[in-house]
Amino acid sequence: MTHGLSKSRLQAFRQCPKRLWLHVHRPELREERAETERRFQIGFQVGDVARSLYPGGLLIDTQNPGEALALTDQALAEQSGRPLFETAFQRDGVLVRADLLLPESGGYRLREVKASTRVKAEHREDCAIQAWVVGESVPLTGVDLAHVDNAFVYPGGGDYRGLLKSNPLDGDVADLLPAVPEWVADARAVLGGAEPAIAPGPQCHSPYDCPFQSHCGAGQPPQPDYPLGCLPHLSGQRWQGLVDRGIADVRDIPDDYPLTGPQARVARAIRSGAAERDPAAATLLSGLPYPRHYLDFETVQVAVPLCPGTRPYQQLPVQWSCHVEAAAGALRHHRFLAEGEGDPRRAFAETLLAAVGESGPVFVYNRGFEVGRLRELAQAYTDLAPALAALIARVVDLKPLTEHHYCHPAMKGRWSLKAVLPTIAPDLDHGALAIGDGDAASGAWREIYHPDTSAKRRAELRAGLEEYCHLDTLALVRLAAFLAGTRP
Repeated sequence: MTHGLSKSRLQAFRQCPKRLWLHVHRPELREERAETERRFQIGFQVGDVARSLYPGGLLIDTQNPGEALALTDQALAEQSGRPLFETAFQRDGVLVRADLLLPESGGYRLREVKASTRVKAEHREDCAIQAWVVGESVPLTGVDLAHVDNAFVYPGGGDYRGLLKSNPLDGDVADLLPAVPEWVADARAVLGGAEPAIAPGPQCHSPYDCPFQSHCGAGQPPQPDYPLGCLPHLSGQRWQGLVDRGIADVRDIPDDYPLTGPQARVARAIRSGAAERDPAAATLLSGLPYPRHYLDFETVQVAVPLCPGTRPYQQLPVQWSCHVEAAAGALRHHRFLAEGEGDPRRAFAETLLAAVGESGPVFVYNRGFEVGRLRELAQAYTDLAPALAALIARVVDLKPLTEHHYCHPAMKGRWSLKAVLPTIAPDLDHGALAIGDGDAASGAWREIYHPDTSAKRRAELRAGLEEYCHLDTLALVRLAAFLAGTRP
């Protein structure tokens, strides 16, 4: 049986032959991850901008391969002077869709568009496959790749000239072209045989996360309950020394094996099965006054900037949640959520400054993130800079305090809030929420800002985001009380 191939299938083969085989023969085993869908969404946005830079171009607007091939032939015959988008070509059963075909003297320039901020090795192979297929049907004057220029600052008004930076790849493509028919032959040989026996490895995540990881990992030997990776920053001679002794589980490490202080503390907690809480944390927290503020931000990152004065992939602050504790246990909650239209940054900053007032510590978890956004706001709005600088000076990071003074075996050497929280407040369960983690929150904000999202859907997403962010700052309240010894 002859199996049809495409550029994406050949790239799957290049990543792992087993991935291609499963994609064709066992597609029901596929498990797409949120990050994969996010990457596709970003790619579509960049493609829209790329086409807008060539007014008068013709889009081959169909997903049906046969129709796309026929419409491409018609466009090449009747519209030879126009830029062509999403054209379809086939060679020896390999189908590709070209992002841009730009007319030039003597033929067309093939331009692939990517949402990344640099040219990657897989992009070169991508362009070589396209050139091998397209070049048989039309004369190519050159091949290049346009990627996002993260130094671009959006001036507003829908003017995205300069967002994309073109990189000629003619030399790279010429070097790779002889290999493409070999890839095609090898891929067909794989598809014609049994499922390849390939063990999980680095190829499962590079250059992309494979959607068949659950299937491939099902037959692997069970992993230890507490693998050596639980020990923070374990590497080099310490790691190799344990491997040489045949030790794979932290519980089997001898008491006298040389470890750093943090590693020894994690190993001790895992071996004992009991948490360790240093009372010194309570002493440090007891010296901080009221009112106390517990703060968390949410941001959205997009390849195509939404607001004038911002750059691609800049962290755009769109939501904050703050629990204010006027006295021990006396809580009230404040919040801000962007509407999904216009620039939210000034309203974000002004409402936040009003909520936190001018006195009292402001607790966060992982200070660098919130402080980085506050500094960016200060740069954007110089009239607010003094108040934002005063707020930054009040920020207290609970993450290093937790790392230095608390360890639980269930955390397995991790101190993210999602790792710590189940050990101190299992009732605060993110898993029960409609939006339960940062990736889901980012995806929700991208959907809110998409112009095609309905008002009803925006309201649903904002409600889920409010619940998620509220729980994050309530978690900080519980964590501070736990470290202070006022809660068990």
